[in-house]
Amino acid sequence: MTGSAVVTKVLKEIKKYVPQGSFVVVACSGGADSVALTDAVRHLGGECGYKIAVMHVEHGLRGEEALRDAAFTEKFCAERGIAFACRHIKAGEYAQTQGLSVEDAARRLRYRELWQYVDELGADFLLTAHHADDQAETVLMQLLRGSGTAGLGGMQVQSGRLLRPLLFVRRSEIEAYCEARGLDYCTDSTNSDLHYTRNRIRKELLPYLEQKFNQQLVTALGQTAQLTRADNDFANYHAQEFYKKFVQTEGTLLCCRAEALNKVFAAVSTRVIRLMWDERATGGELGFEHVQAVLKLVQNASSGKALMLPGKTAAAYSYGKLYIGAQKEIVTFVNGSVTENFDVITVLTKNIGSGLTVQLPGGRALQLSIEAEMPRLAKNIAAVPFELAGEEITIRTRRNGDRFYPYGSAGSKKLKDYFIDAKVPRAERDKKMLVTAGNKILWITGERQAGWKNPPQGAWLVMELIERKDGQNA
Repeated sequence: MTGSAVVTKVLKEIKKYVPQGSFVVVACSGGADSVALTDAVRHLGGECGYKIAVMHVEHGLRGEEALRDAAFTEKFCAERGIAFACRHIKAGEYAQTQGLSVEDAARRLRYRELWQYVDELGADFLLTAHHADDQAETVLMQLLRGSGTAGLGGMQVQSGRLLRPLLFVRRSEIEAYCEARGLDYCTDSTNSDLHYTRNRIRKELLPYLEQKFNQQLVTALGQTAQLTRADNDFANYHAQEFYKKFVQTEGTLLCCRAEALNKVFAAVSTRVIRLMWDERATGGELGFEHVQAVLKLVQNASSGKALMLPGKTAAAYSYGKLYIGAQKEIVTFVNGSVTENFDVITVLTKNIGSGLTVQLPGGRALQLSIEAEMPRLAKNIAAVPFELAGEEITIRTRRNGDRFYPYGSAGSKKLKDYFIDAKVPRAERDKKMLVTAGNKILWITGERQAGWKNPPQGAWLVMELIERKDGQNA
């Protein structure tokens, strides 16, 4: 494609997706993609009546190189009479404090600043320079993560006030546009850093697949994203309709009729669970394994069981209904409404990470974490090799037949015998909370923890019981 043809294509794409007379903010990093987008929108300003402003976000990750990019972008805009703003963020610090990858932290902070600027100016749209190659990389990344149709649907040209008018333009065409228009641009050195997953996909996986399997792979993945997005929209519509009909509020909890949830297609039931979780979650991410665990809870009609979920939420089943709400409220519900005595809280060990707090009855909480070293043990702190915990642990009261292998002892004994030997009053035995993995008791909270033979090497599951004298939840 000739230079003039590339310029014509880029301008045509802009006019196709950006309404005439729009006031837009362009997110410009100084790279070829965003420089081309900025130039094209300005070039069309007279013809299409566009009003344009630019924001550059410096992430605090590349030192002097990043500051040079910011200065370049500011000069580029000044030479063309374009309103310009720059914001400096600290993505690395935010990633550490929030437990995010640097990439995810940078993206979240970047968009926060961009949308704030859009609102300050009263602009109609935010424009980003995502292109066809970005879309292909996104679809491959989501596929490798095991994403559903929402992830495989990739990016849309329009998501509310966010426009991606170059989504069907190749990176090579954008670079050709810059050459034809005589535009200089910056090159981000981190784009070559193979430590980042997206860069490995861009530099290694995508070229390999194009060379060995399909030279038109970028186009094919773009088409797959469009088709998948359409299917996802269809399933989302039916999930919303189901939600309106069958999901209700009972006190502070959301509930749904289990019979209806079990009869509907999985594409709908999984989305309904996500919608319920979204309504009550305070952050985090609901994974595939969490949704499947909730479905299993409903299918097995597992009354008296609280399933811990991300975002400080939990799920429970009772009398033909699924309930989702805050952990504390679900535990209270299970303890007071489902069964006379507290029964079970289930925690998926994959969800513990560097820290997870589980609310318990009686104004107590259990702090769980995975640590590299074994801590000093105490009555309120226990630790076992993480490998012994398996995929999930349960927090429950005692059951008939329970046996315990006390730390430092020669063998196991009946839990009843342990309580007798430890002189635990009979009235207190049914109130003792046990942390278990399968049929193994890992810890009698506030008492003794389990021992083990030939402990495996690796990380430790650390458990701390937090109690409040005033009876308030921790």
